[in-house]
Amino acid sequence: MKKLSLLLVVALMIFSFAGCAKEEPAATEEAKTLTGTAKGFGGDVTVTVTVSGDDITAVDAVGDSETQGIGSNAIEQLPALIVEADSTEVEAVSGATVTSDAIKEAVNNALAEK
Repeated sequence: MKKLSLLLVVALMIFSFAGCAKEEPAATEEAKTLTGTAKGFGGDVTVTVTVSGDDITAVDAVGDSETQGIGSNAIEQLPALIVEADSTEVEAVSGATVTSDAIKEAVNNALAEK
């Protein structure tokens, strides 16, 4: 009886350790690059968005017609904020609301392509 109990305990321990085995990581999705455009203060603002799965990993914005020192600040600062938040639900850059909104709209347009 003792041998049977010991054998049963050992078998249960083996099965419980098997349940604790490390899972294989899911296959990572390939990064996609998407492009979107929206009307800014001085003209079109174009963004290139890189996504991996549902995560925004990079945003690049170009708006050559935006006002230097105002709209250009949004073009420089906002993409990093969007990547950090993994969302376009971020505050506009002060003084550059129109350009900020254009960047967020362009990113949303790009993400709609997914």
